[in-house]
Amino acid sequence: MTEEQGFIMAFDFGLKNIGIAIGQRVTQTSNTCFCIRASNGQPSWSELDRIIKEWQPVFFILGDPLNMDGTDSEIKKRSKAFGRKIEKRYNKSVELIDERLSTKEAIDRLINSDRSFLFSQNKHSVSAQIILEDWFKNKRLNG
Repeated sequence: MTEEQGFIMAFDFGLKNIGIAIGQRVTQTSNTCFCIRASNGQPSWSELDRIIKEWQPVFFILGDPLNMDGTDSEIKKRSKAFGRKIEKRYNKSVELIDERLSTKEAIDRLINSDRSFLFSQNKHSVSAQIILEDWFKNKRLNG
């Protein structure tokens, strides 16, 4: 399967939860899928292994946690380390994308939806979906 045809997996990194969304480049659609628990930024690797094996993504998108002024946030170093680990562990490339305001947008989407949710976990998976949607939008605009 080529990168053009395969699944793309996006992550919203957090110290307690890591949101995951799956998308397809051909349809440029994304869905919230999973939120896995993390302990101080370390995911349950066996759970993540299972998800990666099931979906077989061709590459990863990782939210780049920047401050509103564009400077590096406190969590950026941890997020970057997570990106290096998944790149090495799964032998897939990782592309960073600015994730500023993705959590706020996720909260707004959840508040305005009529579905019930476990707020803390779902906001991370919705944030991952927003990160992936932004990546698709940037690819359309920038070729």
